[in-house]
Amino acid sequence: MPRNVTTLFSDRHTLIDLISRADLVIGAVLIPGARAPMLIRREDLARMPPRAVIIDVAIDQGGCIETSRPTTHAQPTYIVDEIVHYCVTNMPGAVGRTSTQALTNVTLPYILQLANKGIDKACRENPALAEGVNIHKGLVTNKAVADTFGFPYVPYNSI
Repeated sequence: MPRNVTTLFSDRHTLIDLISRADLVIGAVLIPGARAPMLIRREDLARMPPRAVIIDVAIDQGGCIETSRPTTHAQPTYIVDEIVHYCVTNMPGAVGRTSTQALTNVTLPYILQLANKGIDKACRENPALAEGVNIHKGLVTNKAVADTFGFPYVPYNSI
């Protein structure tokens, strides 16, 4: 890591300590197929400097800050307990062409595998591709999705 980067354990104690000195907190948690866990509680905001900013990138998965609520590009911010919140859903939508090009570049190889081989053969040959399938033949094949919605989980490779 570069000298100006310090890695820390991600635990409650460290988080509380750091937000007390932070002018900007970016909440970016992703558990594929599941709701983001709440990392910062409302009472934690009192520890932050007034007018500090929270950007909740996890808002599309429910947010990881208790006081987050979805906003839009037209009205992107609101204030709770003197803390500015920015919780715009679909943040990449602000740069539509660029984000679409980036998404297309990373997904095209998978699309070509599916188109050329069909879903079953492509997933057998590329187990990572099978991990991206949520539902197949009416069965939920993603454990996080199954758990989130209370459906039985059936591994893709067992269908």
